[in-house]
Amino acid sequence: EILAEILKGRHINKYRKKQIIYSEGNRPSRLYYIISGKVKLVKTNDDAKELVVGLYKEGDFIGHVPLLENSVYRDSAEALEDAELALIPREEFDELMKKDISLISLFTKILAKDVAEYQEHLISIAYNSLRKKVAQALVALNRTYKKPNEEYFIDMSRESLASIAGTATESLIRTLTDFKNEKLIEVKEAKIKILNEEKLDKLLN
Repeated sequence: EILAEILKGRHINKYRKKQIIYSEGNRPSRLYYIISGKVKLVKTNDDAKELVVGLYKEGDFIGHVPLLENSVYRDSAEALEDAELALIPREEFDELMKKDISLISLFTKILAKDVAEYQEHLISIAYNSLRKKVAQALVALNRTYKKPNEEYFIDMSRESLASIAGTATESLIRTLTDFKNEKLIEVKEAKIKILNEEKLDKLLN
């Protein structure tokens, strides 16, 4: 019911793969809801090096944090594949938040989930071994985007995958080769299929 109220009659924008949805440093004017497709959130340092800080899919909101904080975007959003997003103007979102306490509860839960996942990601980058970082990135992608009973291949450039794992591209490629030799993954035309998620998952613990 909450979603129906938010999304009723909204304009829907279409984005191509790799198209920027919003940019770090800009002030938000709307809330985004992913109707279809996949989106990544990216932070860029002073050396123009990218770090993926969030993976989102159909049914997720993005761009809500700066709206709630009344601040600028702290990251950029980019379509990982062709995507459709519903747009909720900032003024209407603010009005809905004022009059609907259930909406406040919804976004409190969303924020709590975002914070927990972000902290886990930072801890992984800071303390995990290279093998654990790469395994975590693969498992995260698989769990976020694989649908039930689907043969899912991770279709992503090695540079993008390295930015999710928080490592250098060359190190990622060497680790993927090790995982392939260990029969943990299959590589087919640069796409990656996880063969043994359970064993990969144990590398995280």
